[in-house]
Amino acid sequence: MGKYTRTKISLLVLGVVLLATSGWLYFRRPQPVDIAAYVPESALGYLEINNLPQLVSNLTATRGWQQLAPVYGISDKLGYLTQAENFGWLAGLTGNDEAAVLANAQVAIVVTGLEARNEAVKPRFALVLVSTGNAKPLQALIEKRLPELANSLLGPTRLKMEEQAGKPVSVYQSVADTQKELISIQYDDAWILANHTESLRGCISAKLGRQASMANNFYRQQTRPAVGANAAAFGFVTAEGVKRLLRFGTYVASGGVVGKAALAGAVGEVFTEFSNRTCDGLAYGASFESGANGLEIVDRYLTLFKPELTDKLKTVIKPNSTEAAALGVIPAAAREVTIYNVAQPSQTLEELEKAISARVDVAQSFLLHQFVLGMREAAFGAKSSDLTNAAIGDEIASFNLTKEAQNRVWLIAARDRAKLSLLGENILTQFQDKKIANLNREMVSGFELLVSSEPTRGAAVFVGNFLALGQRDQLVQLIEAHRKGQTLKASSQFKLTSRPTGFAPSLSLTSIKDESNDLMIALARLTGLSVIPANVTALDQLPWAASATSITEQGLAVETRSPFGNLPFLVSLIAGSNQPQQSE
Repeated sequence: MGKYTRTKISLLVLGVVLLATSGWLYFRRPQPVDIAAYVPESALGYLEINNLPQLVSNLTATRGWQQLAPVYGISDKLGYLTQAENFGWLAGLTGNDEAAVLANAQVAIVVTGLEARNEAVKPRFALVLVSTGNAKPLQALIEKRLPELANSLLGPTRLKMEEQAGKPVSVYQSVADTQKELISIQYDDAWILANHTESLRGCISAKLGRQASMANNFYRQQTRPAVGANAAAFGFVTAEGVKRLLRFGTYVASGGVVGKAALAGAVGEVFTEFSNRTCDGLAYGASFESGANGLEIVDRYLTLFKPELTDKLKTVIKPNSTEAAALGVIPAAAREVTIYNVAQPSQTLEELEKAISARVDVAQSFLLHQFVLGMREAAFGAKSSDLTNAAIGDEIASFNLTKEAQNRVWLIAARDRAKLSLLGENILTQFQDKKIANLNREMVSGFELLVSSEPTRGAAVFVGNFLALGQRDQLVQLIEAHRKGQTLKASSQFKLTSRPTGFAPSLSLTSIKDESNDLMIALARLTGLSVIPANVTALDQLPWAASATSITEQGLAVETRSPFGNLPFLVSLIAGSNQPQQSE
C-alpha cells in the first residue's frame, strides 16, 4: 500500500473519530428546560434568564460597558462567566464545578406575594437556578457559597435544618431580626432560594405537578412573542399581580397635585376594578440589539388588554405625526423628560375617562368623574373643560432639572395663546380653599415671568409657543438655556440617543448617569474591588434611555432603548446597600 493511500486512510479514520466524538459530546450537552415549570401559576409574577453566560457576554459587548468598565477597573471581572459560555457544558468533564453550573445556568426570580407592614412593602420571593445535568457540581457550589450568601444578605445568622418533599432544607435566620430568613433547597439539578416558606413550597409544588405552573399560562404564551420570543430575559406579571402593582402605584402617586384632588384615595379602587375587568397580564422582554452607537439593550413591555378596549383606545389616543417641538425648548441639563404628543390632549383625557367609566360600575364611575373634576380644579383652577380644550395645543411635556419632585416644570403648547395665558393666571392665583393669590410680574432676559404670591403655585412664563409652569428658579434656568441655545435637541447626548421608530403618544427620556454609576459600583463590590474612582466623566457621555408608549392590537406597549436596561435595578437587588469606598 502506497504512502499516499495510507495517509488518506489515516485522515479518514481521524475524521470519523472526530465526528463521532463531536456527536457524542453534542448529544450529551444539557438541554435547556422551561424554567416556568418551577413557577406556580398563582404567583404574582416572575422573571427568567435562560442563558446567563450569553447575557453577560452580550452585556460586555455593549457600547455602555465598553465606555465605563475600563474606568472602573472591571473590564475583565466578568470574564469567568463569558468563558463559561465558550467552554459551556465541557466544564462538567474537566472538574470545574462552578463553571459547570454557570455554563448552562437558567435563573428565575419568582414573586409569590406581597406583605404590607405599615408603609413598608415586603415581597415574598424565590430565586430558582437550574443547571441541567449538574446535580453534583451544584451541590458543591451550594455547600461553598450558601453560608457566604446568607451572611452577606442577613448579617450574622443561625442555621436550622428542615425537610420539604423529602429533601433537606437549610434555613438561615438573621440573629438581629428573626423575621428575616433565607431558605435553601436543592431539588436534583435545581437550587431554590426563598425568603419565605410559602414561596419555596410553591416552586416545589409547581415542579412536582401538585399545582398549576406558569409554563401553561395562556396569557404568558400569548404575550411572549410580542416582547421577544428569544429575549435574553423574559418576565410575566399575572392579572392579579397587575392589580396589586396598580394599587401600590396609585398610593405612591397620591402626593402632589393628584393628592390635592377630591377623592384621590378612593379612586385607587376604581383603577383596581378597571384592571380586574380589562387586564389579562403584563409581559416583559429584554433583548440586545444594534443601535445608533453599537449594541444596546431594548426593553419591551406589554400590558395585555381585552380586544374591545384596545380598539377603543386606538380611536381615542391619536399620536401626532411630527417630532415634538418641546425638544427644542427643554434645557439640555434636564435629568428626565416626558412628552405627550397627541391630538387634542385635553379632550383625549375626557375620552379616556369615559372609556374607564364604561368598564366599572356606576358608583365607581361617579367617583372617577368627581376625581377628574377635582384634579382639573387643583391643577388648572378650572371646573369646566371648555377653557382647557380651547387653550391647550397638541403637546404637553414635563421635565426636571433636579432630583426633587417639587422642582418639576411643565410645558403646555398653546392652541390659543390668550386663553392659555388666562389659564396660566388661574393656575397661579387659585389654590386650596378657594383662596386667591396675587401675581408679581418681572422681566428676565426679555421674558415676562409671572410669580404667584402663594409659593405652592409657583411661576409661569411663555417660551416660544409653550407656557412653562414651575418654580421660579427652574423657570429662570429654562429661560437662560433657551437664550443660549442649550436645548435638549441640540445636546450631544440626545444626538447619541437611540429612540424607538415611529411616532408614539408618549416619549420619555431619562439620564442614566446615576443608575449606571450605581451599577458599576455594585459590580465592583461583587467582584471584590474595594476602591473605585469618583467623579467619572465618562458617565456624562452616555446616551439617554428613550422610552415610547403606544397602543397596539394586544394592549399598551412600551419600548425602551438604553445602554444598560433594567440591569442597574437587578444588580442592586443582588448587591444590597453596602457600597465600596470611593477614591477622591
